[in-house]
Amino acid sequence: MRRTTIFGTVVVALTAGVGVAATPASAATTELFVNNQVACSDAGTGSQAQPFCTLAAASAVVTGGQTVQVKGTYRERLTIARSGAPGSPITFRNVVAEPNGTFVLSGPDAGITIAGQHDVSVTGVSLDGDLTGPTVVVTNSTRIALERLRILQVGLVTVPGIRLAGVTDSTIVRPVVSGSVAPAVSLDAATSRVTMTGATIGSSLGRTGAVEILGSHNAVLRSTVYRSTGVGIAIGPGATDTVVAGNASSASQTFGIENAGATGTAIVNNTVSGNCGSGIRVSGGSTGVSVQNNDVKLSGSASPLCGTVTVEKFDIGVRDAAVSGTTVDYNTVRSQPGNVPYAWGAASGTLAEFRTVSGQGGHDANGEDPAANIDSANSAAPGWPATDRVGRFPEDDPGTADTGAGPVPYADRGATERTLGPVSRLTVTSQLGNAQVTADASASTPGWVPIASYTFDFGDGATVTQTGPVATHTYAQRVYHPVKVRVTDTNGLIQDAFADYDPRDAYVPVGPVRILDTREAIGTPGRTPVPAGGTVTLPVAGRAGVPAEGVTSVTMNVTVTEPTGDGFLTVYPSGEQVPTASNLNWTRGLTVPNLVVMRVVDGKVNFSHSGAGTVHLVADLVGYHTGGVGSSFLPVGPVRALDTREAIGTPGRTPVAPGGTLTLPVAGRTGIPATGVTAVTMNVTVTEPTSAGFLTVYPNGRALPNASNLNWTAGQTVPNLVVVPVIDGKVNFRNSGPGTVHVVADVVGYHTTEAGSLFKPWTPLRILDTRTRLGTSDPTPTPVGPGATIDLRYPVLIPGDAASVVLNVTVTEPTSEGFLTVYGDFGQPLPNASNLNWRRGQTVPNLVVVRVNGANSTIRIFNSGPGTVHVVADLVGVYY
Repeated sequence: MRRTTIFGTVVVALTAGVGVAATPASAATTELFVNNQVACSDAGTGSQAQPFCTLAAASAVVTGGQTVQVKGTYRERLTIARSGAPGSPITFRNVVAEPNGTFVLSGPDAGITIAGQHDVSVTGVSLDGDLTGPTVVVTNSTRIALERLRILQVGLVTVPGIRLAGVTDSTIVRPVVSGSVAPAVSLDAATSRVTMTGATIGSSLGRTGAVEILGSHNAVLRSTVYRSTGVGIAIGPGATDTVVAGNASSASQTFGIENAGATGTAIVNNTVSGNCGSGIRVSGGSTGVSVQNNDVKLSGSASPLCGTVTVEKFDIGVRDAAVSGTTVDYNTVRSQPGNVPYAWGAASGTLAEFRTVSGQGGHDANGEDPAANIDSANSAAPGWPATDRVGRFPEDDPGTADTGAGPVPYADRGATERTLGPVSRLTVTSQLGNAQVTADASASTPGWVPIASYTFDFGDGATVTQTGPVATHTYAQRVYHPVKVRVTDTNGLIQDAFADYDPRDAYVPVGPVRILDTREAIGTPGRTPVPAGGTVTLPVAGRAGVPAEGVTSVTMNVTVTEPTGDGFLTVYPSGEQVPTASNLNWTRGLTVPNLVVMRVVDGKVNFSHSGAGTVHLVADLVGYHTGGVGSSFLPVGPVRALDTREAIGTPGRTPVAPGGTLTLPVAGRTGIPATGVTAVTMNVTVTEPTSAGFLTVYPNGRALPNASNLNWTAGQTVPNLVVVPVIDGKVNFRNSGPGTVHVVADVVGYHTTEAGSLFKPWTPLRILDTRTRLGTSDPTPTPVGPGATIDLRYPVLIPGDAASVVLNVTVTEPTSEGFLTVYGDFGQPLPNASNLNWRRGQTVPNLVVVRVNGANSTIRIFNSGPGTVHVVADLVGVYY
C-alpha cells in the first residue's frame, strides 16, 4: 500500500502561478475592524474597541498587509479600490473568532466589486436577498483570492454570480452559489491561470453553463455542480489548456460537461450523473482533448427536471472535428436502459462499437461491475489530480487487482476514491490518590493506510496530538470529564472514539464511632431534638478518623429515636437541595436505624427532618470513601452466613443471651477469601426478641464501641445493612438488651486490599416508586403482589460495567407481614436471604447493596410475603 505525491503536470503549472494569492508569505501587520453591532464610528481608526460602522470606511483606508475583520450585516456593496503587494495582500474577512462564519451583504445592490487591483483577499461573505445586479465582479486584476463566498439569489431577477474578466493568477475557493444566477461562475476569454476548488453550484439558470470557462490555463477542481438549466461545466471556444478534474456534475438540463471548440482540455476523474443530455460532450473544433478516468452514468435522464428538453443523450459523445486528436480511455460508463452510451463523429453505439470506429476506449468499462472504478485509473492522464473530491489520496484496495496505469496503478476512476479508514478504540484508566489518567488507543486499527496521529481531547480544554496511541493527563480536580480520541490516517481519514474519566473511590473502614447524638450534644452544640422541618449539618471531614481532605462519601449507621410524631429523614450532601428521597421512616415513639452511604460536599452532610413533632438523631460512622488509598469491593451472594435459629454459623440453635456476644468467622467462608479482607457487608436481621434492645456489630478483638446497628421492641423482626471492619477474619455481634434474640446475617460482599470494584457516590435519586409507576411498566400505580417480582433496569444510571448498586429501599402500605429479597444473579435460585422485614401497615426502609445482573444491568426485587406492598428505591451509589 502506497500514497502518491505526484501531481498531473497541468495542475502543477496552475497552482504554482496562484500560490502567493492563496497563502500570503507573511502575516498581516495590522488589523482593522468593522462591526455595526456595537458602538462604532467611521470617523475613528477602526480599532477593535471602536470599529468602523461601514465597509466603505474600511476600504477607504486599508493598505497592503492589513486584515479587515468584519462582523454583522451590511446593506452596501463592498468595493475594493486599493491593492496590496505580493505576500502582503489587502484582506477582508469574517471575524477570526468565527473561522467558518461569514459576514452578510444584503439588499438589491449587495455584492463585491474589485476593478484594476492586485493582491486582494476576500473570505467569508454571504450575499443574501433579492439581488438585482451583478453580485461578485472582478475585472482587470491579478492575484485575487476569493474564499467561502456564499451567494443565495432568491429573487426573480436573474443576475450573474461570480464574474471574472481580465483576471489572472487568482483563486476561487469553496464558493456556494445557487438560485437565479446566470451563469454561476464565469471566466472570460481574457481570464487565465484561475483555479476554482471546492465549489458548490446549484440551481443555476445559465443557458450555456453554470460554470463557463473561455480563457486559458484555468481549472475547476473538486467541485459540485447540479441542477443547471444549461450545461454543468462549459468550456467554450478559445479556451486553452483547461483542467476539469475531480468534480461531480449532475442533473443538468443539457450536458454535464461540454467542451465546445476548446483546445488542450483535460477532463479527468469526474463523476457525471443523471443529466438530461450527454454526460460528457466534446464538439466543434476542439483539439488535444483528454477524457479519462471519468465515471459517467445515467445520462439522458427522464426525470421531471428534464421536461421537454431535446438534446443528445450519450454518456460520452465526441462530435464534429473534435474526433481528431481527442483521447477517450479508462472511463466507466453506466448507461440508461435503451440509451446509446457512445458517439464518435456521426456514429454511435456500444462500447465495442465505439472501440471499433474510434480506436479509443481500450480500457473503458461498461460499468456493470460495481467495482469497475476501483484501482483502475490512469494516473498518467493529463491533469490527473493527486487527491479526490474531498482531498483523499489514492488507496490500494487489497481485495482488488491493480489494473490502472501510470505511477499510481491503484488510483480509482471518478471523483471519489474508495478508501477504508481507521477504526478507533479508547480506554481510560485512572489512579487512586490522584487525578491522573491514561488514555489508551492502542486497540485502534488502521484501514488501508497507516495511522498517522492520535489527538486526545481530555474534556477540560487540554488536547494533545501525537504519533503514539497512549497519552497521560492530570486533571485539576477529580471530577467527571468526557475523553475523546481522534485517530487520523495518512490519507486524512478520521474516526473518533469516546470514553469517560469517571473517578471512583476506595473504602476505608473505621470504628464504628459515634459522631452525632442530639441527646448528648455529640456533633451538635446542644441536647435539643430536631424540630419538624429542621436540618442538622454535620461536619464529618477531619473527625473520628476521617481525613480533612479527599473524602467523597461517608458510611454511617443513622438512628432516629424518641420521635413525638410520624415522619421521615433525608440525608443529603451539604449545600444541595433536599432530594426526593428518604433514608428512615418512623411512627411516633419508634426507634429506627438504617445504614446510610452519603456523598460529602465541603466536608459535611445534612440531615433533614420531614415529619411532625421532634426527633433525636444518632449517627455512628463505620467508614468513608476516598480518592486515595483504600479497599475495593467485591459482591457475593447474598449468602446466609449466620442464623442462630438453624445453627448456621453457630454450634447450636440458641438465641443470643442478654449481654451476650457472638463471634462469627467470615474470612474463608461464604465466598469470602481467607486473606486480604478489610471489611464485610452483611444484611443483619434480629428476630424473636423477648424484650426491647439493640445490637452492636463490631470488629473482633476490639472493645465494644458506643454504637448500635439495630434497635427493636419485644417480638419485632428488624433488618439493617451493616458494614464492619474485619480483624483476624472475624466480627462480633453484641446483644445489649435484657432479653434473648435470634440473629440472622446474609453476606452481600466484602472489601479487600486486592483488585475489585470502586465506588461512585450519587446524590440520592429516586428510580422506583410503585405508588407513582416510576420505574415500572404498569399502566396504573400497582403494588407488588404476593410472590411477584419487579425487574429494575436503568441502563443510563446502571451501566453495563457496574458490579453492584447501593439503594435505599423502602416498603410501605403492606397488606400483611412479609419480607423482601433484592438480588441480581437471575441464573441461580432465589437466595435464602431477606433485605427488609415488615408488619402489616408498617413503612420500613433499609439500605441494600446488590450485585447487578451483568447480562442486562438489571436487579430483581421479590416480595416473599402473602400480601401486596408498595416499594420505593433511591439510588445512592454504584460500584464499578
